[in-house]
Amino acid sequence: QKWVVIPEGLRKEEIAEMVQEKIGWPEVEERRFLSWTKEGYLFPDTYLLNIDYTGQEVADRMKNKFNEEVADLFKEAEENNILNDTLIVLASLIQREAGNEEQMPLIAGIIWNRWLQDMKFEIDATVQYALGEPGNWWPKIKPEDYKTDSPYNTYRHTGRPPAPICNPGLAAIDAVINSEDSEYLYYLHDSEGQIHPAKTYEEHKENIKKYLTS
Repeated sequence: QKWVVIPEGLRKEEIAEMVQEKIGWPEVEERRFLSWTKEGYLFPDTYLLNIDYTGQEVADRMKNKFNEEVADLFKEAEENNILNDTLIVLASLIQREAGNEEQMPLIAGIIWNRWLQDMKFEIDATVQYALGEPGNWWPKIKPEDYKTDSPYNTYRHTGRPPAPICNPGLAAIDAVINSEDSEYLYYLHDSEGQIHPAKTYEEHKENIKKYLTS
């Protein structure tokens, strides 16, 4: 048996690679795991895995753990008229965007505000997800990447992406339901990882000048 620590915010391919490294799956099991799983529904946790587990068995362990851990949040989401798949898609965006758990409710509130105003989300992580490939799942974004033709690209498409972009943890899922009420529509992270929200594009441009251009 081997312990495998799965952190929050990974794509399912990254999870497959981590498990493969630990228990030495043949490629066929890695492929089986990927075909047996849906992005967003694998619970980030520490798992004790038998080295002879099949891809399907590992997938089932992670999916069952997800269902156990998230059941109460699904109930709470329903009471707030939030669909399960919307909950997990938004949580996956927040998981990738937030520098830490404290920032999650603020970012969640801003994403809701933008959606309610029919503004594009414009989240870099969605572009990274569209472009990710083995060895470089979260590539550094170049200016031309924002034009990437993908349903996941929230710079081109309004509303939420068609599916989650990673496997979020409980704090990110909770933040979608218990988001921070604000009038903010924009935010950025400075080089220290501090978040700077703004209510208007003008304010946001000031923040860009102040915190991102040296």
